[in-house]
Amino acid sequence: MKKAVVVILSIILFAAPFAAVFSLAADVKSVYEHTFTAALYDKYDLLYGTEGRKIVVVGGSSVCFGLDSALLEEETGRSVVDFGLYATLGTKVMLDLSQRAIKDGDTVVIAPELDSQTLSKYFNQQAVLEALDGRYDMVRDIGFDNYDEIAGGFLTYLATAAGFKQQGISPNPSGIYNRASFNKYGDIATPREENVMTLGYDANRPVELSPDIVSDDFIDYLNGYIDKCLAKGADVWFSFCPINKSGLAKDTTDESIYSFYSYMAGKLHCRVISNINDYILDEKYFYDTNFHLNDVGVRIRTETLAGDILRAEGNNKPVGPAYPVETEAPTETGTQEQTTPEPTPGDDMSDGVFMYRSFGKGLAIEGVKDDAKGMTSADIPREYNGVRIYAILADAFAGCEKLAVITMHDNISFVENNAFNIPSLTKLYIDAPDAEKIEAGDKIFGDRTNVEIYLPDYDSFESFVSGYWWGIYSSNMKIADGE
Repeated sequence: MKKAVVVILSIILFAAPFAAVFSLAADVKSVYEHTFTAALYDKYDLLYGTEGRKIVVVGGSSVCFGLDSALLEEETGRSVVDFGLYATLGTKVMLDLSQRAIKDGDTVVIAPELDSQTLSKYFNQQAVLEALDGRYDMVRDIGFDNYDEIAGGFLTYLATAAGFKQQGISPNPSGIYNRASFNKYGDIATPREENVMTLGYDANRPVELSPDIVSDDFIDYLNGYIDKCLAKGADVWFSFCPINKSGLAKDTTDESIYSFYSYMAGKLHCRVISNINDYILDEKYFYDTNFHLNDVGVRIRTETLAGDILRAEGNNKPVGPAYPVETEAPTETGTQEQTTPEPTPGDDMSDGVFMYRSFGKGLAIEGVKDDAKGMTSADIPREYNGVRIYAILADAFAGCEKLAVITMHDNISFVENNAFNIPSLTKLYIDAPDAEKIEAGDKIFGDRTNVEIYLPDYDSFESFVSGYWWGIYSSNMKIADGE
C-alpha cells in the first residue's frame, strides 16, 4: 500500500509542471489574435473547409499581397484558397499544413518568394507558435521533424504571451499588417494604390536569382510534397512570385535569370508553368517590398497566373488583359541599373557631427566626422539645411567606439543593414508612431541580438512589435515610459 502511494505521488509531482504549463497555455490563448500572422488559422480553416475542386496557391506573403482570388475564381471556374502568409514562418510549414487538405482533382500552385530563407527548410518556432495562438490542433499537420523546435520554444512563447496578458496587451497593429486586412479568400484586401518604398525597391533585400539560393534539402522536401499531392490525383504546378525589377541584384543578367529558371525546371517533380520574365515587373506595380504588389500589380499577376494555369491544363480560353488600359505596361523585362543615388563628386555635406549624401528625395547619414566619433549618445537630426534626412546607411557609425545610445525620429524611412552595427551600442530609441513607415533590414545591428529598442508609448510599441519590418526585433522592445 505504501509503495502504491509513493508511485501515485511521484506521478502527481512529475505531471504537475506539465499541468501548470498547459493551464498557462490555455490562459494566454488569443493574445496574438489581431496580428498579421493570426490569419494562419483562418487560412487553415478555409483550406480544410473548402469542398469540391479547388486551386490552392502556396507560398509566403507574396501570395496574399499578390493575388485576387475572386478574379482567379472567375477566370478558372474553381474555388481558390490563398495559402500564403509570411516568409518568417518558413515555406516548409505552409507545405506541411496544406498537404493533408489536398484531394483528387485539386490544383496546387507553389509560388514562394525567391530567396535563400524561403527556398530552404527554415522554420521559425516562435513565429509559428504566435501564429497558432492556441490553435494546437494544427500542430498535428506540422512536420514531425520540427516538433523538437516547437517544444524547445514553447516556454519562451508562453512567457512572452503571459507577459502581454499580464500587462493587458494584445498587439493590434493599426496598419495593413493586421488580421483584419484579409478578405474571405485570405488575400490582403486593404487598398494599396502606390509604391511606398523610399527608393521604389527594398535595397536591404536584393533579389538574387541564382541556384545558390536554393538548398538541396528543400528541393528534396518540396519534391516529397509534390509526390504526395500527385499520388492523391491532384495537379501540381510551380510558378513564380512577383519580382520587383528594380530590386534585382546588381549582377543579375538575362543569362542568370534563365539559368535560375532552368535549374528549378530541372530539379522539380512538377512542371514549371510560368515564364519567370512575366513575373519580373516594373517597380510602379509594387507596394512595400520587392515581392508585395499594389492594387494594379495584383490584377496583372492574377491574370498572368490564370492564363498559365489554364494553358497548363490545355485550355486556351482568353484571359482578360493583364495590363489595365489606363496603365502603361512596363518595358521589356530584363535588368536595369540600381537607382540608389551616388554622392556628388566633391560634395561635403556635414553639420560637424554627421556626414550626409543624396538619397531619394532627401539625404542619408553615411558617416560621422572624426572629431565626433567619441560621442556616447547621438540624436539623429530631422533635416540638414532644410532638406529632410530619410535614411541611415550601413556602417554610418563606424569608429564610434563609445556610442551607447541612439535616438531616431519619424523622419527616417529607411534603415540599411549594419546601420547600427556598433559594438558599444546598448539602446535604440525610436521616436515614431508607425512601424510601416520605416523600412528596416533584418541585420541593422549586424550580428548583435542584445540591443534594447525603446518605443515612446503603447500604440507605438504595438505597431513595432508586430510590424513587418520590425517584428524580428520584437523580443528586444520595451516601452520607454519611466525608463
